[in-house]
Amino acid sequence: MLDQFRPDVQGNSPFIVGVSGHRDLDPAELPRLKDAVAAFVTQLKSYLPDTEVHMVVGMAPGADLLVVETALDLNVQVEAVLPMSLDQYAADFEPDTLQHLKELLRHPRVHCVELRADAQESRDVAPLSSVDARNAMYANLTDTLIRRSSLLLALWDGRPSNLSGGTADTVLRYLGVHTDESQDADALGFVSEVEELDPGTRLVYWAPTARINVAPLPLQRPPCFLSGAGDNTLQAHPSMPPWLKIQLEQFNDYNLEFRTLSASGRLGTPDSLLAPLPRLGACSRSELLEDINAQYTKADALAVYYQRRSDRLFDLFAIMAFAMGVAYLMYDKLTSSRALLIVYLVMLFTGLGAYYVLEGRRWFTKHLTYRALAETLRARFYLRLAGADHRVNSAEVLALSGIDRFEGFSWIAFVLKSIEPADIPVLTDRPPESPRQRCVEEAWIQNQHRYFTVKVAVLEKRSRRIERLKQALLVSILVVISSLFISGGAFDRMQTLLGISVKNLLTFTLGLMAILLGAWELHQNKMATRELLWQYRNQRGHFARAKALLSRVTSVRRRNEVLAELGKDSLMESYLWTIHRYHREHEPPGG
Repeated sequence: MLDQFRPDVQGNSPFIVGVSGHRDLDPAELPRLKDAVAAFVTQLKSYLPDTEVHMVVGMAPGADLLVVETALDLNVQVEAVLPMSLDQYAADFEPDTLQHLKELLRHPRVHCVELRADAQESRDVAPLSSVDARNAMYANLTDTLIRRSSLLLALWDGRPSNLSGGTADTVLRYLGVHTDESQDADALGFVSEVEELDPGTRLVYWAPTARINVAPLPLQRPPCFLSGAGDNTLQAHPSMPPWLKIQLEQFNDYNLEFRTLSASGRLGTPDSLLAPLPRLGACSRSELLEDINAQYTKADALAVYYQRRSDRLFDLFAIMAFAMGVAYLMYDKLTSSRALLIVYLVMLFTGLGAYYVLEGRRWFTKHLTYRALAETLRARFYLRLAGADHRVNSAEVLALSGIDRFEGFSWIAFVLKSIEPADIPVLTDRPPESPRQRCVEEAWIQNQHRYFTVKVAVLEKRSRRIERLKQALLVSILVVISSLFISGGAFDRMQTLLGISVKNLLTFTLGLMAILLGAWELHQNKMATRELLWQYRNQRGHFARAKALLSRVTSVRRRNEVLAELGKDSLMESYLWTIHRYHREHEPPGG
């Protein structure tokens, strides 16, 4: 049994690079191509010194094996994704090349998985011919590379082709410029870099190559990055786009932070999605679930860590605002001491200094980023547990929400790519399991519904308490103002034991209550409590609706549709809350 590729169980989120290339490379080109691949991998690793780089390769003769050899020389992990069983695949290899393939598959840094052919027995169609069946398997490999790669490395001659699953088909489909509706093999144009790309645009690193008995393109290009610029049109970028460099650095920081904070013991007890499953009499623990759980545990631990720090920062600012208000009120109503003015100024400049010093640590933004990632992984975990993972494209929902355009968020897609399963049919062809279904309903739907119900009750009770306090303060202010108006100057002439007039003492007390309430409102506004209550109510509604629907459905297909819809709604609700919180602290740039 060949080993299933798995991300690092210690929590290192790998960066996934897909590989596609021609089989019939010109032998004279091999040294140059190997240097180009080595330069690309070296550049990539320079931005990811604390992150594993994994190459996902189909292991075909020619370009694939050349890339694997180069990657292993550079200590890069390789996932060998065979489009069919090794015994079937052997028919495409010469004896010496097949022997070389088997040697590479035995390498300790090579992990192998065999893609299943689409289960024909599940389709009401006649069996495919052997040629068509093999073509379908190669097309399945192309789909796998597209689905799982954060970046594609292509050793390609630059010519279009109608060959399904070929190098040209893989490159053009990955970039979104070649679809079933736009398959014109004779029309492919290249344009120079003319516009700035949006972060998240798919990129291919292209190493142009010559092939045996195929005329090269008239214009020879050096290795470059490619992006899609319309149907059958590619845009060339001579160097790595700046936004990709930033994404890679932020992704590396994510891995480095987790490793550093874990080693120092500052992350606390991790939350695990797998822990409740045995108690619920659930399903077997699969490697696919363990991979998502490892990434969830990591993201959740970092989210909690940075949430505590950002919350303390908000607490500090609220306390300082309250203290400054009290100092000024005491100066105005109780004693005109210069010491109070000095205290006021010290707190003012201390607060400003703390703000500018701590702003660069990006605690708040990191909290939002890691929480968005953790909630995405939570939904993916339970959808995969239910066998409905393939029905929800979480990266698409993320892009639809727009938060991947926020600074510090766009690298989330790299993590989502790293947990993609190698073979979707393994998930979709699984028979229904009632224990697994009960596990999903109890561990996810009922648990989350209880959680949001409790949170809504707590926040509503707190909101009612604040409203009553506001009303009491308003009544007190009206009573004191009325008393001062009715008494004339009597309260002004009455003195307390401290030598302070009753009028000043009353107005100071009311002012103190108003400042306390204002500081609390400031704190709650910074914490976006109102938006949090909205999110909890909406989430409670989504899970309540799913509970009701699942209690009445009988078919597995309909059950999975309900779960998929719940996953999308829950994810979008989390992203909308993230957007609200982000915009409270980051105003859009001016025009």
